[in-house]
Amino acid sequence: MIISPPYTLPRNADETDEAWIRRCMPGGEPGDGSYPLSHALQWHGGLHLIEPEANAQVRAIADGDVVYWREPSDQPKGSLPLDHPQAYGGGWTDNGVVILKHTTEIGDGPQSRVTFFSIYMHLRQIDAKLKQPKARIYRKAPLGRAGSVFGATGRLHFEIVCDDANLKRLVGRTSGQLDTAANGRTDAVYGAMYFCVPAGTPVYGEKPILNNPVAHRQPMRSTGTMGNVALVAVHTTKQDLFVGQRYAGGQGVAGSRGDAYLSTYQFDGTQIGEALEESGAEYNLYRDATAISNAYPASDRPAPSAVYELLRFGRVIGPDALNPPNVPHWRRIHYPGGVGWVNLNSANVKVFSDADFPHWMGWSLVDDSADQDSRCDSATIKRWLDVNGDGKVAPAEALARMGMPGVALKLARSICKFPTEWNAASFNRRLGWIKTSTVENPTPVDAANFERLQAHISAMAFWPGNTGLPESHWHWNPREFIRLFRLCGWLSDLALSRIYPDTPVEIRTRYLGALNRVLRRYGMNTPKRAAHFFGQGHVETMDLRLMVEGSVSFARNPGHASFQSENNGFYADPLDLYGYFHNYERQGNDLGNVQKSQLRDAVGRLLPIVIGRDTRNRPVVTAPTIDQIDPARSQVGDGVKFRGRGFKQLTGRSNYAQYWVFRGWLRSGHDFDENWWTPPRYPADPPRRPPPILNPQAISVNEFNCIDSGGQFAARNNVARSADGGVNRADADNVSRIVNRWDAPSFERRFNGAVNSYEVLGP
Repeated sequence: MIISPPYTLPRNADETDEAWIRRCMPGGEPGDGSYPLSHALQWHGGLHLIEPEANAQVRAIADGDVVYWREPSDQPKGSLPLDHPQAYGGGWTDNGVVILKHTTEIGDGPQSRVTFFSIYMHLRQIDAKLKQPKARIYRKAPLGRAGSVFGATGRLHFEIVCDDANLKRLVGRTSGQLDTAANGRTDAVYGAMYFCVPAGTPVYGEKPILNNPVAHRQPMRSTGTMGNVALVAVHTTKQDLFVGQRYAGGQGVAGSRGDAYLSTYQFDGTQIGEALEESGAEYNLYRDATAISNAYPASDRPAPSAVYELLRFGRVIGPDALNPPNVPHWRRIHYPGGVGWVNLNSANVKVFSDADFPHWMGWSLVDDSADQDSRCDSATIKRWLDVNGDGKVAPAEALARMGMPGVALKLARSICKFPTEWNAASFNRRLGWIKTSTVENPTPVDAANFERLQAHISAMAFWPGNTGLPESHWHWNPREFIRLFRLCGWLSDLALSRIYPDTPVEIRTRYLGALNRVLRRYGMNTPKRAAHFFGQGHVETMDLRLMVEGSVSFARNPGHASFQSENNGFYADPLDLYGYFHNYERQGNDLGNVQKSQLRDAVGRLLPIVIGRDTRNRPVVTAPTIDQIDPARSQVGDGVKFRGRGFKQLTGRSNYAQYWVFRGWLRSGHDFDENWWTPPRYPADPPRRPPPILNPQAISVNEFNCIDSGGQFAARNNVARSADGGVNRADADNVSRIVNRWDAPSFERRFNGAVNSYEVLGP
């Protein structure tokens, strides 16, 4: 899901997403159009937002279909007739409305395909484009302009609802609190990760060594050398604790955009201490995952890719198994009374994410309003508002309590089921109670005013009509809905079609799932990072259309054998002497198969290589022959065997080997020699063992591997750090130099690709 506020202001430098949303969506304060209650303890299904700028455009929050619109009634000229239905309350209220239906994805699989509705009420003007039959609009498209509510101008009632089936898909459940006896969902994973750390968990005062849960390294007094010293727990948890792990994701000031934050909560959501900050932790994930893997013996190393996911998600959600499964995940946390180190990959620790809507973060499903009238008789909400604990909640007391931070958070994150205020047919059932004096209604309404209110509601009403809105539905706080799902970043096919509009639909469909899983895996699914990723792919893969390098021009000869499918084996034509490929069969090329120095023959002479072709397509220099190349380092045919494949055109045996090691398909020091490109030190030494990569086409024939090789390249080379600077020419050039510094003429096209992608993905 890609989503944004109904008003979109320019982002300030170093402004976090949450602060930007709050600035774009002012209003909705207690007693002034708040959610989920109005000032008289009546249900209120949305927020009354105030224009952040004069005459600001109201915009679509997500891609969707216009299912209903109504032109606003004209306000009478001159003095406002007090008996006019839209003059109820002493001032004019506009009744223009637009309703959008959004169908999108929040993750992988059918249970992550969701539908919800956004309602824009009290518009004084509606954009003409919406009035076309079966109008489809994109996120950020103008809808119109806010009107008046009871005479106050620049007001928008903004509401988000869904039905019962989609509540289950959006939240993962339909009632109660999150079940902490099992891990959370894996089809949708986004935002912060949360760990349920059970009572009885040991906490250590010092960080243990990478793969040992009970020891750390320190100088030994007896020898002065480093040794393993047993640790003793400084604390054992007495209650279940919830640890939240959040990466900055490129937000904030430049020095903290790669940081991680660890927060500890009790069962009721009370935070213990301040969040502990880990400087640069996200930017260092690849380095740290590799170090943890390398701490194991070569024969037993876990795949660095699985360790990487353990550090990012607290568990493995991708295709690579964590073996051994008990690789420790050490984090420094608060506990009652102190700070210490905990292994978050202990067998009895359960893992969740923001996609699980954890109750300790304030989320609740409220469906206990029995009489289904307009009064809030929910025992859950009344308990939050009950100042004296006597079950009697007066409106004035409730209004004051609604502004308290703890209560305000619970109200904002309550997802509530109650009847809509926009249904004229249910007016008497919902509002008949206001004619009777009660604690909640000390001043009853007389018959005349009751009729005036009914006329006003009828002038505003539109539900259900021909809107497609569900009769049974759940209401969300729109600000919280947008804040949370902006953490998701899962792309729809519609969004991808706008990023790569010239790509055939069958190709987009083939790679869409892999793109989403890879962007999520490496934290590249923020707008800036994803924009740069797609901008590089614009050039490297011709907008997903070419995932292998060929030995001729694709535009001139797309049917050439080097561009064809490798499902039946990798392309290896011995007559293909394309100089670009054979240029990799030498040392001194850090994209190639070997490194350090040029290949030489037995008497030390530099070997000739193919450096290009003449106008008659003949090789300019003879290629190396089999007897001239040390097979322990490079072989004739390696150039084309390890040609560019994948989203970022992974090239050369050296880069292939690094990816094979990352995925756990090969283990350096076990399956091949670590310094395989260097000659043996002594003549009697056995030849170096190069990486035995027998199936390089694994990158081209498997969609996930194809995209993931680009994600691994980005993580290994810390592309995110440069991308977080912004979508501008300087930062785009920094990314381009990382990806392909030899192709400077393409930098402008890469930058333009990033800009076009950011238009689709950005705020």
